[in-house]
Amino acid sequence: MVTVIINDVPMEAKVGERVLNVARRNAAHIGFVCDNTGLCQTCRCQVLAGAEHLSPPSEIERAWLSPAQLDDGTRLACQTVIRSAGEIRVESFAETMRRMALEVIRPPRGTDPVSNLLGLGTRLLNRVSEQIAALPTGLPEVIASNGLRRSLLFIRDGGRYLDDLQRTAERMRTGAERLERRRLTAAE
Repeated sequence: MVTVIINDVPMEAKVGERVLNVARRNAAHIGFVCDNTGLCQTCRCQVLAGAEHLSPPSEIERAWLSPAQLDDGTRLACQTVIRSAGEIRVESFAETMRRMALEVIRPPRGTDPVSNLLGLGTRLLNRVSEQIAALPTGLPEVIASNGLRRSLLFIRDGGRYLDDLQRTAERMRTGAERLERRRLTAAE
């Protein structure tokens, strides 16, 4: 059996499935726009445990991500395929940003909102600059791997995209993901 824990919420998965597809099926808070082409990079995540159960980084990931980022466990969920049974733990970049934003609104004890806001701003600026810096290698690799048409017309099923987006937003709005985390923490 494969268990993928995305943003602290366990989900069942199958060998051969992409991490992004597991997230979309379960309305997990993970970015997705380009329909598995690797162009948008909004599904960037960090593999915290279980990397041995995943495919090695794809050519597209190696084009967008530096060796240091790959060594740190950074992956594109749309390119990351589950290769064997086991437990995999992932935190999405979107979730990391959400948690950092909450620390600005409700600073943890011993921190202040201004420092937390600076940390959030720095992280976002670094991410944007990394994406811009990787364009000369990333974009040609995406086009070479997917073809020009699919790379530029990446939303093939707009209805599915909007449905997934709505389900994810609803799950976050209602706090279902937060309640699931609390339930799991209480069970431990």
